[in-house]
Amino acid sequence: MSRKRRSLEYRINELLNRESFAPIQLSGDMSFTNMRLDIDELKTMTLKQNPWVHVREAEIEQAQLEIELARKDYCPDMDFKVVYGQRDKDMTGRDLTDFVSTSVIMNIPLWMKTRQNKKLAANKARYQAAIKSYGNIIKSLPYQVDALVNEIHNSQENYRLFSDALLIQAEQWAMSTLAAYEVGEVEFDTMINSQVRMLRFELQARDYLFSIYQKLAELEEIIGGPLVIQDVGSASSAMRNKQTGHILENRALKE
Repeated sequence: MSRKRRSLEYRINELLNRESFAPIQLSGDMSFTNMRLDIDELKTMTLKQNPWVHVREAEIEQAQLEIELARKDYCPDMDFKVVYGQRDKDMTGRDLTDFVSTSVIMNIPLWMKTRQNKKLAANKARYQAAIKSYGNIIKSLPYQVDALVNEIHNSQENYRLFSDALLIQAEQWAMSTLAAYEVGEVEFDTMINSQVRMLRFELQARDYLFSIYQKLAELEEIIGGPLVIQDVGSASSAMRNKQTGHILENRALKE
């Protein structure tokens, strides 16, 4: 676990462009937030703020401009020049008059089939590809948001199941078997199994909590900005906090 922790620290420092040996300061324990996410609102925000949507829109605009420029290549390219020449005296001492010259240069597209037509066709194909890419991302983003929100809600339900019921029961059973073992009423294996079961439930609850934060980060990446999360609160969450406080207090007394 120490080696795994250090490798994760290396990876985090690499992503943050820090020195590989820089220590990572943890932000503290993650807290559970009884949040409710509005899928329709999140989908609307995603289509407006997602950076890849803006990239696809810019690609469409660029392709349109390239088509317009390719069409202008069919027109003759004319260049007008005016030159003024100032002359001094010649070798005999006679004054020479100045002169003005003009010229018109015209490039005529004689090879339209091999140049202009192919260039215009390529730009049109690029434009169609940009349109399809934009349509694909517009269709896929709502499904990604829906899947992430459902995963977050499922992790919330599982976390509440473990923290409100299973973990409380496992803690009470572990405390009772420990008390019974101290007076010789149960075997050592029974007491140890109850402690292991309690720790497993606690670890599973933390895994679900980690999954909530991980999916929230993925959701913010898709949306293209941070989420303003409000805790709706509930009677069960208040009871869970109260029960958790009693568990920690009893565990401290046992230690």
